[in-house]
Amino acid sequence: MRLLFIIIIYSLTSCKNNTTIDPPPIEKIEETIEIQDDYEQIGNEFITGKVIHNDSTTTDLVAIKLTVNDSVCVNSYGNFDGDFSFNYDKSLINERTNFQFVFRDYAIKKISFVNFLNNKTIQLDKNGALVTYEEYRRFYESIRNCTR
Repeated sequence: MRLLFIIIIYSLTSCKNNTTIDPPPIEKIEETIEIQDDYEQIGNEFITGKVIHNDSTTTDLVAIKLTVNDSVCVNSYGNFDGDFSFNYDKSLINERTNFQFVFRDYAIKKISFVNFLNNKTIQLDKNGALVTYEEYRRFYESIRNCTR
């Protein structure tokens, strides 16, 4: 037993090393990475809104498309509080300008720009064909090509 105790003490004390090694110097890199944003902002007007479920709770990651005209669309995505925002050009807005709100397991909500200005809180519902996860992902990815 005494021999075992001596071996344990010896092994614990012999493993200690009092010498330290300096780490290699860190080289400073003066490289700047510039991220190019391919999207151009459309207009200086700014509009905000909120998306909620039919039970009045907020929803996140709703894919939102503002179709300004036949050739211009703007995208946005709801944040975790259901809030979203758009920049747009007021001179391009016409009577056919509309929003589409798409979220999985809910019906697509389409609302005109004018009606949206009257009530900026959009309530998703399950009236109509419900969007599958695959349809939601396709729409989510497809609107990424729209201007921001």
